[in-house]
Amino acid sequence: MVVRFFVCFSFILSTICCFGQINVDKMRADYAAAVKDKKLCEANLKTLEAAANTATEKGYLAAYEILWAKHMGNPFSKLGQFKKGKKLLESVIIKYPDNIDLRFIRWSVQTHAPSFLSYSKDRLRDKEFLVHNLYKLPNPEARKIIYVYLKEANSYLKGEHIFSQADLAELSK
Repeated sequence: MVVRFFVCFSFILSTICCFGQINVDKMRADYAAAVKDKKLCEANLKTLEAAANTATEKGYLAAYEILWAKHMGNPFSKLGQFKKGKKLLESVIIKYPDNIDLRFIRWSVQTHAPSFLSYSKDRLRDKEFLVHNLYKLPNPEARKIIYVYLKEANSYLKGEHIFSQADLAELSK
């Protein structure tokens, strides 16, 4: 009887501990699709709001906050939502400037943000950081997701923002 109690107690405790964990790989993989998929964006945003603890999780929380603005109707609400995500993202980058995911998120947001938001000053610096540091990301699947995103972005980038063949070769390491 006592053994059953401890087995059940251990199971419940481990379930509670694991319930709040975030699958960062899923958040990263869903990031591009969440731009067009309101339900996916909302689900991931709620998951991140409930349990984001690490710098990378907070970065993806900021990213999904910003993406959520795209799915809102009211322009003033959109702007407020964008600013909320931007503020969170910048605060996390200040604490963790060498976090590759954070720099990728900021690069992607600044690349896609409308010019009237005046949020593009770090694009080139983040681009260079990613070119020289993506290989340091320990998760090969994460590196692949980010690399593919950056490579596909080249089709709409202009001027100095385009990734050269040398940049792409460095990113693919």
